[in-house]
Amino acid sequence: MRFRILFGGNDWVALCAEAEVDMPDAFARGESPAGQGHCEPWAKVPISVLDGVVDVVVSGILGGHTVSLHQQLPDGRIGVEFVGPSAVAKELGLDGEPYMGWTGLFAPEDLKDIRVEETRRA
Repeated sequence: MRFRILFGGNDWVALCAEAEVDMPDAFARGESPAGQGHCEPWAKVPISVLDGVVDVVVSGILGGHTVSLHQQLPDGRIGVEFVGPSAVAKELGLDGEPYMGWTGLFAPEDLKDIRVEETRRA
């Protein structure tokens, strides 16, 4: 099974996992804010129990500009991030600022040419 890594330490990671998902190696569970009033449940496990880590980068085109897709909310909207000119971010209807980047939530049909790149880490 694949799980998204939410955060971690030197020898453990917190995997995005609902409470009902059986994780015998979990040594702690909790929830982190996920924005827009949602929380993401997590389970901390030792890194040693993982078969590997796969970096997944997802991008798409929004209003003619490339954005990074970073999550899909339970209501179906997709959270995007953009690093670029303020004028473009405002044109796209994103919130944020030039130093930390811009974010927004969009319907899947607003995005075009979605690309997924996977890289396995040692």
